[in-house]
Amino acid sequence: MGPEQASALQARYARRAGPFGLTAEELDFERFPVSNGYPGIPVKAWIRFPSCAELVDGEVFAWTAKAVEVTWKDGPLTYRTWVWSSAVTRPADWNRMNLGERTKRDSNTERNSTNP
Repeated sequence: MGPEQASALQARYARRAGPFGLTAEELDFERFPVSNGYPGIPVKAWIRFPSCAELVDGEVFAWTAKAVEVTWKDGPLTYRTWVWSSAVTRPADWNRMNLGERTKRDSNTERNSTNP
């Protein structure tokens, strides 16, 4: 077995162990209530496993001000895990702007905020 096969096998076993989600303390639902929406919002999300992280295609049906609950499929299994909102990207954000457009927008914002 080569190093690539061993790495792929290790990742597969790590996923079987189940993903790590946020704790109840981190979610703090009393201060950050849950919002729900249907249909689900398509996302790409980084999901953490015991010895790796994986970028998955999923959907979001529930979120708070700082976290989202991502639902995704891995073969026949469906998983649901809470992650920090910064670990999630919506399709509209994937190719919305290139670096030049972001730089121009940010510099215009700075000028507009300092000039009345």
